[in-house]
Amino acid sequence: MDFIVGGTAACCAGLFTNPFDLIKTRQQLQGELTADRTLKNPYSSVLKSIRSIVQKEGVLGLQKGLVSALAFQFVMNSTRLGLYQTVDTKGFTRGDDGNHNPLLCVFWGAVSGVAGSALGAPLYKVKCQLQSQSNTENAVGYQHKHKNMGQALMSIFKETGVKGLWAGSSGLLIRTSVGSATQLSTFTECKDFLQRSQIFRESVFLTAVGASMISGFFTVVCMTPFDVIATRLFNQGVDERGRGLLYRNIFDCFTKTFRTEGLRGLYKGFFPNYCRAAPHTVLNLTFWEFFKNIQLHLAESD
Repeated sequence: MDFIVGGTAACCAGLFTNPFDLIKTRQQLQGELTADRTLKNPYSSVLKSIRSIVQKEGVLGLQKGLVSALAFQFVMNSTRLGLYQTVDTKGFTRGDDGNHNPLLCVFWGAVSGVAGSALGAPLYKVKCQLQSQSNTENAVGYQHKHKNMGQALMSIFKETGVKGLWAGSSGLLIRTSVGSATQLSTFTECKDFLQRSQIFRESVFLTAVGASMISGFFTVVCMTPFDVIATRLFNQGVDERGRGLLYRNIFDCFTKTFRTEGLRGLYKGFFPNYCRAAPHTVLNLTFWEFFKNIQLHLAESD
């Protein structure tokens, strides 16, 4: 049940935050491997991105990749949050004194994140490719021209086999392990701290929102460089042998991006990433706490 609760909470959050995820993806691909800042950039800010997408692709353009995004959120977070809740319930995240141990929280947060992203990698790959697609002059990155999630998965499988579905997943595994370790550990610590106050102790909602806002900031700071790398590895085109046209692996992607675009390149999409991650963290973990309380009340009433 913990796994279903975690996945459902993430899907509820994903409905609201997908437009920012799409903007983040396009900003991360804008000017890929070029140092020329004078090039036309329709995604230079969140507001300009929204205006550009709506004008060229319609309002529904802001929800491209929604199905694959929600599918990934369910698979990844049902595993991630479910596993973390299980080990937390069994006391593996606590020290001998019974309190949460920061190092253990980070460790199990990373482990649960890697497990979730490993299962959901093909869905995340399709999400990136669908979000980057545009039939206008504002297209960025490699254009795969998929019709939908199902067709995209079948196309990748036919061209490169099962291995191709997970090609580039190393970037996602590191991205999610860093993000999950930061998110879950800071959320747990912040929640424990806030609950020392009577105001927060009496409100599950206020505690979850307060802890999530702080957790979201630290998550984005730590995760964004790896997020950029994951997006570029997944979206790049491949040759007839299934090898990436731009990057050989995660280290090659990091090196080329840093050398060409500098630290700024590794933090492309930072603001929309925060606009996505902070509300997503708030909604995801708030829904998670809410559903866990419902689950607890149902168990007590049986």
